[in-house]
Amino acid sequence: MPHRTLRPAIAALLLCAPLLAAAPASAAGQRSFPCLVALQKISSAQTSTVTLTVQCAQSRTVEVSIAADDKELARRTLALQAGVEQRVSLSLPRISRVCATLRTDGDTSVVCTPR
Repeated sequence: MPHRTLRPAIAALLLCAPLLAAAPASAAGQRSFPCLVALQKISSAQTSTVTLTVQCAQSRTVEVSIAADDKELARRTLALQAGVEQRVSLSLPRISRVCATLRTDGDTSVVCTPR
């Protein structure tokens, strides 16, 4: 008798599988941020050093906001040259997580360090 209840359940899973697999593809239509971005945090017992690295294929202006615990730590406007890496570094009392929000030409990207 259990095999009779399993067959409809398996059939339902097989019918739903293509729908579930197609779900991530809908996100593919979104534009990605036009620059490479890396955010690193190195902490000691008392301090953290945060480094944001940005590089764009084309020259552009990028607005950057770095925040921790909903408190803005720094705001910068970077004038980036094509293919040239630029860094922003901060040293501050130890923090658990930091995020950077970058904006350029209507595109926005948010990157965060792990906790």
